[in-house]
Amino acid sequence: MEKHTRSYLQLIKPGITISNTMTALAGYILASSQFGFDWGTLFGVVFGVAFVIASACVTNNMLDRDLDVKMQRTRGREIASGHISLVAAAIYALVLGLVGFGVLLTLTNQLTLLLGVIAFVWYVVIYGLAKRTTPLSTIIGGVCGALPPLAGYVAGAGVIDTVAWTLFGLLMVWQLPHFYAIAIFRRSDYKKAGLPIWSVSYGATSTKAQILFWVFVFVLLAPIPTLLGVTGFIYLVTILGVSVYWLYQGAQNYPKLDDVAWAKKMFGISLIVLLVLSAGIALGGYLP
Repeated sequence: MEKHTRSYLQLIKPGITISNTMTALAGYILASSQFGFDWGTLFGVVFGVAFVIASACVTNNMLDRDLDVKMQRTRGREIASGHISLVAAAIYALVLGLVGFGVLLTLTNQLTLLLGVIAFVWYVVIYGLAKRTTPLSTIIGGVCGALPPLAGYVAGAGVIDTVAWTLFGLLMVWQLPHFYAIAIFRRSDYKKAGLPIWSVSYGATSTKAQILFWVFVFVLLAPIPTLLGVTGFIYLVTILGVSVYWLYQGAQNYPKLDDVAWAKKMFGISLIVLLVLSAGIALGGYLP
């Protein structure tokens, strides 16, 4: 029973589900500093977003089973290995989706629900097709990954304003170095699966240049919430410190480390940046 439960838990890709829910929560708390706090809306954001993302991840596992069996890292996944049947996975995804969308509809607002639908379709259909057909798939896929903080903010604000688009832009840009780094140190797996991602199509050197470029863009965008007046000085200093460190480490270690080691280091720092960004967004409206 415990092993079976763990298998179903892995189907929702806990890392993706938790990290995206965390950014949605950050977006809502930021909005609450401007528009007021409500426990019901908070509950709706956390559980609604989490269940919708979980449903999308299960659906993605179903559709990607032919790719998963080709890659060392994913061939043991529950559906690819036959441990969980397609029928069971489909029922699981349907229940998760119904609960998630139902919670968003009941406890947030229609605009947040619409963003949830867009994110689901974008991840499952648009990104699902893009990663099989174009090296631009990382950028295309970044759209659905950047929607949770926007949705969380909209749940509290009720509108998509400049702040909402700023949150979307920050997460969109953060994702690119993060996932390009993964594309480097898992390049051989992606190549086996026939996925034309950037590192497979254009090589590690070009991908590293993309990483440095987007980290630089992130440094430029990071102060915008403070410039808009929704976060304070503590957010500004903290996010600039960690993002400049990210860029500095990338530039300093570029000639010192091999491609895989460099990419893993940049990936590790990106996780720290995400934690700092999420905490900064969430608390930035309440701190000086």
